[in-house]
Amino acid sequence: MASSSATGARSTDPIRQLESDLKRVGLDPERFPRTSKLRLAGAPQQAKKMIEEAGELAIEAVRGERNAAVLEAADLVYNLVVPLDGMGVRFDDVCEELGRRRELYGIAAKQQKNGTPPANP
Repeated sequence: MASSSATGARSTDPIRQLESDLKRVGLDPERFPRTSKLRLAGAPQQAKKMIEEAGELAIEAVRGERNAAVLEAADLVYNLVVPLDGMGVRFDDVCEELGRRRELYGIAAKQQKNGTPPANP
């Protein structure tokens, strides 16, 4: 398992592994019934699961429950990667967007709602 001080590429290895595993789910859906069910449920159910897990993570963050937050964050990442995979979006694509934002804004923040970029770093 990668440590918290691992490089960006190394810290995404579990996500790349999940993407690879999702391809195996398509080949052997009975081996991974919960994931198969989620994939077959489609975008509306996948979105519902993502929102549910994000809410649970937020609750644990407010409570200050570190260990529970780690578990909920893992659930959220899983439930994020499944629909991305279904759309043909690799997590590397997401990382590239974060890198682009960092180059523009000095941090991987999103652009402000009014369309103006954050203040220069």
